[in-house]
Amino acid sequence: MKKQTMRIRCIKKNLSYSFYMTLSLSTLLILGSCSDKNSLENKQEQRVDSLIGAGRDSLFSDIPAAKKYLQEAMNRTKDSMKYYDAFEAYSSIYYLENKYDSGLLMKQKTLAFLEKQPKATRRQELMASVYNAIGVYYAQMNKPDSAIIFLQKSLQCPPSIESKPDLYINLSDQYKFKGDLPTATYYLRLGLAVSDSFDLDKFKFPIYLGLGDIYLGLRDFKRADEYYLRAEKDYPNRKFNEKVIFSNNRGNYYYYKKEYRKSLACFKRAEKDLESTNYDFFKNMVYGNISDVYLNLNQLDSCKYYYEKAEPYFKSIDHKTILYFINATKIGVAVAENNFALARKLQQEIKSDKGIEPNILSVRTEYLEKLALKTNDYKSAYQYLKKRMIVNDSLRDDATQQRIADLDMQYKQDSTLMKKDLLIQKKSAEAQTFKLSTYLWILISLVGLISAIFGYYIIKKRNNMQRMKFIEQISNLRIGNIRNRISPHFMFNVLNNEMQGVDEEKKQRLFTLIHLLRKSLEMTEETSIMLIDEIDFAKAYIELNKQKVGDNLTVSWDISEHVDLNNARIIPMMLQIPIENALKHGFPGMEGEKKLSIKILREEEGIRIFVTDNGKGYHPNGVSSPTSTGTGLRVLNQTLQILNAQNRQKAVFLIQNIGTQGETGTKVEIFIPHHYKYEYK
Repeated sequence: MKKQTMRIRCIKKNLSYSFYMTLSLSTLLILGSCSDKNSLENKQEQRVDSLIGAGRDSLFSDIPAAKKYLQEAMNRTKDSMKYYDAFEAYSSIYYLENKYDSGLLMKQKTLAFLEKQPKATRRQELMASVYNAIGVYYAQMNKPDSAIIFLQKSLQCPPSIESKPDLYINLSDQYKFKGDLPTATYYLRLGLAVSDSFDLDKFKFPIYLGLGDIYLGLRDFKRADEYYLRAEKDYPNRKFNEKVIFSNNRGNYYYYKKEYRKSLACFKRAEKDLESTNYDFFKNMVYGNISDVYLNLNQLDSCKYYYEKAEPYFKSIDHKTILYFINATKIGVAVAENNFALARKLQQEIKSDKGIEPNILSVRTEYLEKLALKTNDYKSAYQYLKKRMIVNDSLRDDATQQRIADLDMQYKQDSTLMKKDLLIQKKSAEAQTFKLSTYLWILISLVGLISAIFGYYIIKKRNNMQRMKFIEQISNLRIGNIRNRISPHFMFNVLNNEMQGVDEEKKQRLFTLIHLLRKSLEMTEETSIMLIDEIDFAKAYIELNKQKVGDNLTVSWDISEHVDLNNARIIPMMLQIPIENALKHGFPGMEGEKKLSIKILREEEGIRIFVTDNGKGYHPNGVSSPTSTGTGLRVLNQTLQILNAQNRQKAVFLIQNIGTQGETGTKVEIFIPHHYKYEYK
């Protein structure tokens, strides 16, 4: 999408060059230059814009400088909208200085001013910024529902394109806090889509970090680590506050993996970065995490030191979740020191577990179980053990459901993003047409003779631009349709088969199905995949459908040792589709042994694959199955048609019937050149 957007911009720029040159010459001849007074005012307001930008950029790195820039901007500007832009940014300083109520009052004052102004782009974007900031306030106050209300209001304004990813990240954080991981993932992926489409690379670090946190919540350590490593590549270039959050969350990753030494190193790095700052919320949050790590390392004095530093702050803002966490740590220390009276007293301080994250609830229950065992209260110990097992089981069950929901969310998002992309293109085309028409009218009014000379040239260029844009949109629609149809087609076929083959091995087969769904969604996001991945996918598909075909199915794989499976690439599902057609259309109703053979060879010019079966043969005009739509082969042929147009040496996909010596069956031949380019241009 990023490459596509850049190309469209370049086309527009080149095709409009002569038009703009003509307009500029005409305007210079007739209008002359602007007055000195207007020029001075413009420079003054440009300076104000620079000051506001510098102030916002300095908020998390140099608060005194931010105050200076924003105060100067408010003093200089004569534009009330810019004044409140600087005023709103200045109010964020109070957040950072832990003066939350003062900051909120300033933002509400800005909102009151904006509500009296007529609707315009500047007004809506600034209002979106204020709603976003109020949402952040409620997030800090541990009120996610209120935070989401204001963040959604910000989204409805709507905000500027440049600020959308930040808003999506904030929404994701609140849904993650509420335990709604699929919705949290959805907003992060929206943010990533906007960042890719408009070259907003600065947002990829927090988005990757957020996705790492999502998969950590699912205890999918492998995928969590992948996203943390992506974020870590840009760590040296990030702002101070982003570095602190990354170190803290990376420490949580190692904590849940029970790698406490690595966890401590991450938290200590965050502590060092926060040492000389006034960011009390982050600072005390890190203290609480360090305290818990020291408890698990059995360094009780250090544990006490850090929770005693953190607790007063969170009491002052009544942050129930973190106070519950600190209480659990204190109980753990008291139990470790055999101070049972203190442990009982701490136990009574918490009156309710409502709204507490299951992970933290499980930790506290474990310490209470140890307390009961040490005091020979075996009945209570059993009850705590049972409660902890229920919590842990619910975590595992929730994680499974969240994974499935995550798959569904990714699938639905593909179609949504395509519609948004097409809408953006449509609006862009309408705006460009309006701009060109306006310039053309001005040119004709001012310089009739010049418009007569250049009119034909301008119209010709405009038509060329419309024609090229039409070709671009056709290509986008073809590629989009192919990518969005192949995944639902495959899922429909597999799920339809599963509904007809439920047996005692249902649980294992459902796990295989989920794996296939995940892989199919991942594959639709790529124009090519490793051959080894396609082979693994095809084998899993065969395994899932074996029972339906029957016990008399024989599958043979003959892969040449000269084929580099880890480097050779192939179009997604290019191998799976002929295998699916053999199992679904070739073998049903057939008596005797059923044979399926896959042979992969390396030739001088590329990789050649043969998929052969002894089924009923290939009959494209016949009705082989009541559920057959022909989508798979049609989509594959469309993909090859588009990709081959970009390559000198073509890929091949041939289907032949076997009809010699009384035998029947189908033979599919696939050829992929060594240097085949999988690019849509």
